[in-house]
Amino acid sequence: MKRFEGQVAAVTGAASGIGNAVAKALLREGAKVAILDLDEKATAAAAKSMDAPAGHVLGLITDVGQEESVNRSFARIEETFGRLDVVINAAGILSRGSLEETDAALWQRIIDVDLTSVYLTSRAALPALKRSGGGSIVNIASVAGIRGVVNVAYVAAKGGVVALTMQLGGELAKFNIRVNAVSPGYTVTPLNTDMRSKGLDRYWTGRIPMGRYAQPEEMAAACLFLASSEASYVTGTNLVVDGGMSCVLLPDREPVPASEGAAT
Repeated sequence: MKRFEGQVAAVTGAASGIGNAVAKALLREGAKVAILDLDEKATAAAAKSMDAPAGHVLGLITDVGQEESVNRSFARIEETFGRLDVVINAAGILSRGSLEETDAALWQRIIDVDLTSVYLTSRAALPALKRSGGGSIVNIASVAGIRGVVNVAYVAAKGGVVALTMQLGGELAKFNIRVNAVSPGYTVTPLNTDMRSKGLDRYWTGRIPMGRYAQPEEMAAACLFLASSEASYVTGTNLVVDGGMSCVLLPDREPVPASEGAAT
């Protein structure tokens, strides 16, 4: 039997990137999937491209940073499919630049999409998850939330996702709802197309012990594990999936032999 047979999943940011890979993986594993994304054309194209039986995919145009839009979409999911079992929060945006280059409007938009959305979707999904007897929420965080790279708003948002995951993991366990996070390292997605097109990925792959970017499907595999019964005793955790990048202090330099230096 497929791992998500008979279950219903909602995936935000599912028109592209990690969210799209997660949606496809859930469909392969037997779930019915609602695709939530703000890009109308991309959402329609993604829903059409899914290899799934008729009636298994629902595309919903959703601004995950706006409460009314989120509530409307989750009401539609339960109305269409009759239940909800899994929520994957994969929607996200980023910007590169320093504190001085990040104005208040940009800060707020990133916080809204990357952090507030997790609160809004979790709150909107809670009644349906409870009616289904429990379920699982998986939030896409980032190694940026624990290392401090990319942009001040992005790292603040992703660090908040990790903290919120721990809070909800403890708070919702009594409802048989598990809440976990996946923190990807550098992954081949539209968010970093500009860097890769300029060849800057060579700099970052030099910092990754496994020597390459991840593929979205590898993040999807981590998400499905946490959402499945295979992780039935796992909640409130943050699974780092970064090819070893976060375990190396100075990965872009040659290591110092033990005889020449001391750990501090």
